[in-house]
Amino acid sequence: EAESVGTAHEKIMGEESTDVIAPTEEVAAEHKAEAQVEEDEGPFGMPHTSVQDAGDEAESVEAVVQTVKLLFQAFSNSDSQMFAGLVDPDARFVRTAYDEEGSPDVTSYNKEYFVSTLKKTPKGMLLERVTQPFVQTRDNLAHVWCRYSLAVNGEVKYTGVKSIQLRRTVQGWKVVNVVDTVDP
Repeated sequence: EAESVGTAHEKIMGEESTDVIAPTEEVAAEHKAEAQVEEDEGPFGMPHTSVQDAGDEAESVEAVVQTVKLLFQAFSNSDSQMFAGLVDPDARFVRTAYDEEGSPDVTSYNKEYFVSTLKKTPKGMLLERVTQPFVQTRDNLAHVWCRYSLAVNGEVKYTGVKSIQLRRTVQGWKVVNVVDTVDP
């Protein structure tokens, strides 16, 4: 199971705030309980998968899951160096949502945007959980499809689906694309 905690500044998701409010233990517990309900269900109506079921690809699946966990750990710790080491130099981060008129809206960020934002982000400002991972690997390509929820200052602000693509390098797996939806 891939489970991650992530942190960055609210500006990453298109909002700016000068108030910093530490998440309360109660809100964090509620967030954890919500995530547990999602984990108990099969991912997207599919049966749960595990590294044990991955056959010859088990080592790759485990390494991919570990890379994704470390990526969101870098967010939670506002660790821009760790983040930069896990992400391909040309990586893109894309958020898909809908504007006020209901038309599709896409916002794209590059790696440097996140690295510079993490340098300014107080540790613990955001809590991102990734649940229901469905991992596919083939040769030097990996794909993780999962649900996510993002709490800002202890309040869940965004939920949706993430699609994370990685490539194998001599240094290990690197994130090349992250695309997510924002539930209405």
